[in-house]
Amino acid sequence: MEVKSDKNFELNADIDTVWNVLINPEKVVTCVPGAELTETIDENHLKGKVTIKIGPVTAKFNGDVEIEKREISNYELAMTGKGSDISGKGGATMSMWLKLNALETGTEVCCRMTVSITGRIAQFGARMIEAVNNKMFEQFISNFTNMMEQENEDVSTAGRPREAEPVKAASLVGSVIVSELKKKFGNKTES
Repeated sequence: MEVKSDKNFELNADIDTVWNVLINPEKVVTCVPGAELTETIDENHLKGKVTIKIGPVTAKFNGDVEIEKREISNYELAMTGKGSDISGKGGATMSMWLKLNALETGTEVCCRMTVSITGRIAQFGARMIEAVNNKMFEQFISNFTNMMEQENEDVSTAGRPREAEPVKAASLVGSVIVSELKKKFGNKTES
């Protein structure tokens, strides 16, 4: 089961400030819902955990991330990740590409991500996985924006322990089910 997302967003910070935060895995991981950095092998190889909850199913993945491209000359970053469900019932892969563009009043972040999931989480189907992926992306953007605001205010976020929160997609389950029922049966309330 594979889903793709393209997102652009703007930050009220200069491009070099955004870049320096973006290439710092210890900072960025705190913005990813349900993610935790467990080991830095070297500057391009990391280990971590991600917890995702969809309805009654919680999946915990242990994985590896490789930074494949880090080019300050054009502010471009690319990485891949792969993980296994700790229950042994599935896995996930991810590829992400980010590009920064300087604006008069800040920085534009362009991001493309592809996620592929196998196992029990994949049973929810592409629409649900896409909805969860979009929700995670929105939470990441919100968290990253807040972090950049703190960076601009010189508020230190270092040293505060943070426990990873799983992505909670229960509300998404209902909206996808209603949408699917409407597609299948139509809107019976219309006369």
